[in-house]
Amino acid sequence: MSKQNETPPKRNIWKKILLFFSITLILAFLGSGIWLFFYLKKSILVKEVVFSGNQHLKEEELHELLKVKKGDPLYSIPLKQMHKNLKQSPWIKDVIIRKEVNGVILIKITESFPVAILFRQGKSYLVDNSGIILEEIQELPVVFLPVITEIDPDKNVAAFKEALAFIRLLNEKRLLAYSGQLEIFGKTPDELAIKADDLLIKIGSGDYEKKLERLGKIKEEIKAKDIIVDYIDLRFSDQVIVKPMNR
Repeated sequence: MSKQNETPPKRNIWKKILLFFSITLILAFLGSGIWLFFYLKKSILVKEVVFSGNQHLKEEELHELLKVKKGDPLYSIPLKQMHKNLKQSPWIKDVIIRKEVNGVILIKITESFPVAILFRQGKSYLVDNSGIILEEIQELPVVFLPVITEIDPDKNVAAFKEALAFIRLLNEKRLLAYSGQLEIFGKTPDELAIKADDLLIKIGSGDYEKKLERLGKIKEEIKAKDIIVDYIDLRFSDQVIVKPMNR
């Protein structure tokens, strides 16, 4: 009998058989995949962890944070947990983790960069450009980082943000030349001031680029006239106040 003369019930039987084999095949593939997953999860072990991009943090410190050692099952350690472990260090700004089927874990570290020293309650801390405290320092490093004093990040939040904004501009534009230490202080944004090479400059908040450009011009005039300055006030948009030192 040809297929054209098959009765509808017979065609339904063939459809059911085809559906049965299709489902069986799908379940077989799923079962194989699950078996392979658990096999790989247990059989492939960590052979090596390779870090790159770290400059401040030592590999011993990174291993301690990661909490993964040689011989651990590679695929039983969630990437999310590894990422969370490493991010416990404020020095780690970002991290990319990749597991290789040969048992090698590749970890690329992007570290935070210290931009200032914060004096707070008699202690010194390195902070990044977001104001995150990276670590306490026992001795001042031999680098010319700006020093933030008299500004408590918790109590003087607005002033602290303005100080960081000023430091970011200094790093980007290099508009202020100084040979020694640069100190930034002021408990409110309007009181924000800097001391560069013993020159006190009241700078206030905002428009820092324009203010520093005006500072450069007025410093040339001060030098030409040989004026000993008590302070320079840049807080006003239409004028610069120069207070001479009483001799």
